[in-house]
Amino acid sequence: MRSLRTFFVTSAMVSALGLIPGAPASADQCLVKIGRVLPMTGALQVASLVHPWIDTYKIEQINKAGGLSIGGQQCQIEVKDYDSKSSPAGSGDAATKAIVEDHVNVVMASFTPDTTNQPTEACEKYEIPCITTSTPVEAWLYGPDGKPRDTEFSFHFFFSVADLVRNHVDTLKSIPGGFNGKIGYLYPSDPDGIVFHSLFDPAFTKETWQGVDPGRIEEGLADFTPIVNTFKEAGVEVVAGVLPPPDLANFLAAAAKSNFKPKFYLIDKATGFAEAMTMIGTPGENIAGADFWSAAYAGHARIGGYDALTLINTYQGANPGKYASPLLGLDDASYDVLFDALQRAASLAPDDIVKALKTTDIDTVAGHIKFNNQNYALIPIATGQWRFDAATQRWIKDTVYSNFSTVSTTGALRLYGSR
Repeated sequence: MRSLRTFFVTSAMVSALGLIPGAPASADQCLVKIGRVLPMTGALQVASLVHPWIDTYKIEQINKAGGLSIGGQQCQIEVKDYDSKSSPAGSGDAATKAIVEDHVNVVMASFTPDTTNQPTEACEKYEIPCITTSTPVEAWLYGPDGKPRDTEFSFHFFFSVADLVRNHVDTLKSIPGGFNGKIGYLYPSDPDGIVFHSLFDPAFTKETWQGVDPGRIEEGLADFTPIVNTFKEAGVEVVAGVLPPPDLANFLAAAAKSNFKPKFYLIDKATGFAEAMTMIGTPGENIAGADFWSAAYAGHARIGGYDALTLINTYQGANPGKYASPLLGLDDASYDVLFDALQRAASLAPDDIVKALKTTDIDTVAGHIKFNNQNYALIPIATGQWRFDAATQRWIKDTVYSNFSTVSTTGALRLYGSR
């Protein structure tokens, strides 16, 4: 790592220089401007809770040490958050504002295609480097026409749906006592739901399991009672899907009202966050879902050198009563990817940053990241299962299954409704 020295330059001074999007500052005034697109409001806002802290924590490590050496200049780092409003249109508008109006050097975005895909399109349009995460690779890579996006300026890391499918199929095979093969589908009409259904349904069918499919569900559905009754009448013992927290809460409320008690829930998206489980309460106990980062993951930060457990404890120590989420580790890794590339870049010119990003080959708290020729990198995936710990009055997500040797298990798989 190159030596770290610099002085601070305010954003007002940089604006006075009349910089265009992505252009480097003058030789004696260097500031890297990062635009972060996040779901700060809307159905996905739970994902943004850790971001103010991780932004400050990660960037202060750099700035307090003197900044980054980039192409012979010593540069400070500045970040500004932009609200995606939990929608594709909102995320596109946010990224465009960051690039066109605020002249950022780099865009970062995380959590679901609603937040990552339109910023990717904006970065390609305006030729600005972009780093995204927390969207399954296939849901990021493939455009509406079903063909891979042309991603010259955009880079992405997360798990693949193929690995998720294999992990989830093996998890269902591990259900204590097995199940009757009948799976109720909760796949919405958003990009995640469409992609997940297209891959999970054939995989379940291959196992000779029967999918009970009510069709693609509209986000924000208030009453799931008809779907619950369909599952109950069909004898469904497993419910699988990908839902935002409010929709999962509505489904579980309808299930309780109809006395529908499947043996196992495997629901992605909402189950990524303890705050969502707190909102759902008792019906959320023993619901399983993707564990896409936790203390069970091996790896160390490129900047700072800490492991996953240390990062989690640092966050929770600085924020009493709050929970570390998977986005904490994934966004820490995003910063490591960016800072590593910047230190290897010849300048702050977009082409130079992109050239450095293409040769990324580093370890992070989220796993090893090395982009392929389509500008994405794969990281591990596991299954986690929620329980409420009465002693600490906190929700705990045990890592109960993984096909990856770099992820350890911290608990045994449990049936829904068991204690």
